[in-house]
Amino acid sequence: MKKHLVFVYGTLRKDGSNAHFLQHVIYIEHRCYAEGQLYDTGWGYPALILEKDKWVTGELYEVTTEELKQLDELEDFVENRADNLYDRISAKVHTTNGKEEAFVYVMRIKESHFVPLVENDWIRYLNK
Repeated sequence: MKKHLVFVYGTLRKDGSNAHFLQHVIYIEHRCYAEGQLYDTGWGYPALILEKDKWVTGELYEVTTEELKQLDELEDFVENRADNLYDRISAKVHTTNGKEEAFVYVMRIKESHFVPLVENDWIRYLNK
């Protein structure tokens, strides 16, 4: 069975509203980083926009292909569909053990009402 690494930064994190989707998968690391900027969408979940020299805090998980399909469904991602809200890309994630290649869901379009998160950490932002 093929395994995939997935970096999560918003509602899928341990204290996030969708954390239950990952309760039965393999948890790799609590505090790791991927390049980009987080934004509050105003819709109850964040958007990660690729930006250089900024680091988003998140968690790393190992999932099966079937579990990845469930995450795709949650993120409304369909491979090769032009109007996805998020793209699932492969990106470098910095962990305490070095760099890992992992899937990351990134927002396709930054809307004008999105608010950048100074802390670049969705859970910290919600708890302030």
